[in-house]
Amino acid sequence: MNTDVMSYSPDDLKEEIQACVTLIKEGCAVDPESAAAELPRSIVVAIQRDGQDIVAIGAIKRKRPGYASGIARKSGFPFNENSHELGYVAVKESHRRRGLSHEITAKLLAAFQSRPLFATTSNEGMKRTLKMAGFVRQGNEWLGTKGKLSLWIKDTDFSK
Repeated sequence: MNTDVMSYSPDDLKEEIQACVTLIKEGCAVDPESAAAELPRSIVVAIQRDGQDIVAIGAIKRKRPGYASGIARKSGFPFNENSHELGYVAVKESHRRRGLSHEITAKLLAAFQSRPLFATTSNEGMKRTLKMAGFVRQGNEWLGTKGKLSLWIKDTDFSK
């Protein structure tokens, strides 16, 4: 396996976007149905490869105020609706439990310094990853398609 997680502009991944979307759909990422449309519009994408195969991915998504305000409403926690989202973190099943979600998250945070950021997850492993990366769980959980979701904020900005 390549040892370094690399960050990319989505434009640099045009040939591999479909492989990324497939991994997101197979992984534990929230809202995989939006990945085909939204991943190419992301700010930065982090990838771990094993040879030529993409085995882990994550992204800082573009600002989506309508989506963010819906998350604020569902969670009962108001946050800046112009925040970017850390999301689409997914690891190929054969490569899980190796710390790759931590590495992907760290690479994304290093590549994108703007704050605040938010993330949502129902996955216990991703909750640990977000907590270790300095995100704080906020608001109430709500039911999503993959179970109970929670909101995580990094460097909270309460202004709207």
